[in-house]
Amino acid sequence: MFQKHLNLSPPWLEWAGMGLLGAGLMCWMGPQVWMFQGNLPITPQSLLMVLWGVLWGGPIGLLASALYLIAGGLGLPVFADGAHGWEHFMGTTGGFLLAFPIASWVVGTLASSLTRWKYGTATLLLLGGQGLIVGLGLLWQRGIVPVETSWMDTLARLMPAILVKTALGAIVVVFVGRLLTKHEVES
Repeated sequence: MFQKHLNLSPPWLEWAGMGLLGAGLMCWMGPQVWMFQGNLPITPQSLLMVLWGVLWGGPIGLLASALYLIAGGLGLPVFADGAHGWEHFMGTTGGFLLAFPIASWVVGTLASSLTRWKYGTATLLLLGGQGLIVGLGLLWQRGIVPVETSWMDTLARLMPAILVKTALGAIVVVFVGRLLTKHEVES
């Protein structure tokens, strides 16, 4: 959690600035779909939500993800594959979307509460946050559409993409941490 490195005054400026920056990044990268292992799509949405919370804390992560969801609901094509509109909150993807701010706040709050912060812990938080999103999303989805595939089979199919996103997020956390630590040493 690197919020202590921001040092903007007044504090609401940190929240607003980092919330808007995070939402902008989420809006820019959220529609992207990367193909993995032939036909398994990876969307960076779940990673971005939990990553922003881990980096800057629960409140900033919650604000950024809420702004992202509002932008998509209002019609900006920022959801996966350029989707948009409020109807996505009621359909099969609604659970995933609504889980974004929850997971961002949870992992950000946990990251903020750690007295001794390590990169391995950040990686576990990224993995756990994405797991929370997938769990809540699948629970919602299976409540709407009956699915014959077991939870374990679904998770086994999704796990490679989640692990790839977690690894990418861990690299970003290390990069940001080293950048801020280097800046702190030079100051």
